[in-house]
Amino acid sequence: MSENVMGRRVVQGRWIALCCVTVLAGCFGGAELPKINPEKGALFSGSKSASKDLMQKVSVLSGQAAVTAPKGFCVDKPAVQDGAGGAFVPMGACSALTGNPNDPTPKTPAFLTVAFLPIDAQQAGLPDDPADRLAVARAYLESDAGRAGLSWSGSAADLSISSVRLAGDVLRVKVQDRSAGLPSGLSETSWRAFFELGGAVVTASVTGVKGHKLSNGQAEALLKQLVSDTRSANPKAKSGGSGIGKLFGRLRN
Repeated sequence: MSENVMGRRVVQGRWIALCCVTVLAGCFGGAELPKINPEKGALFSGSKSASKDLMQKVSVLSGQAAVTAPKGFCVDKPAVQDGAGGAFVPMGACSALTGNPNDPTPKTPAFLTVAFLPIDAQQAGLPDDPADRLAVARAYLESDAGRAGLSWSGSAADLSISSVRLAGDVLRVKVQDRSAGLPSGLSETSWRAFFELGGAVVTASVTGVKGHKLSNGQAEALLKQLVSDTRSANPKAKSGGSGIGKLFGRLRN
């Protein structure tokens, strides 16, 4: 593997790990998102957006999908990645994007992401039932390869999964990443969810930001809101099959 290709994959893996799409790509057919470069955005680059440019909703995948930021959050538009392979939308407090305390600020500051990874279940050789596909996803998440993909460093030893549970047709995961080199502003703990919507695996994540306490209850509520807002922003898209409930006993901790 060339040094250029290897470097590109490291960058992709680290940032997609925040919303766990790289891991899902491993078990959902190997698709890849566009190259993610958060330094283009305002949250981590040090540059700030103008208040007039703040946006709470963005369309991706050629208008086939959309993301709406929860109250107090705005889309970090320069860091949005959108292409044929999928889309990645990072969000932060509107006031954090602009540096203006007069702009909206959420009650619970955090770093949020939503990503869409289009899949073709038949082409990927996956089970027809969305519930069975979630079972495949859980098994992969808990494997060494899955934990390595979720970790910032790429090492399974640096990441622990504290909980994996089913909430309706959404698989929710809480992880602690102890990797060296994590962005200084982010917590080691993140809460992630994935579900199917309109022919895509959708992943949502909530990561704490240092200087702002984020309890488990607050994070779970924010993640639930993020999933709900994503579904509401895509009313014509069908969710994964309701048959997911039949696998609850098999998927629970």
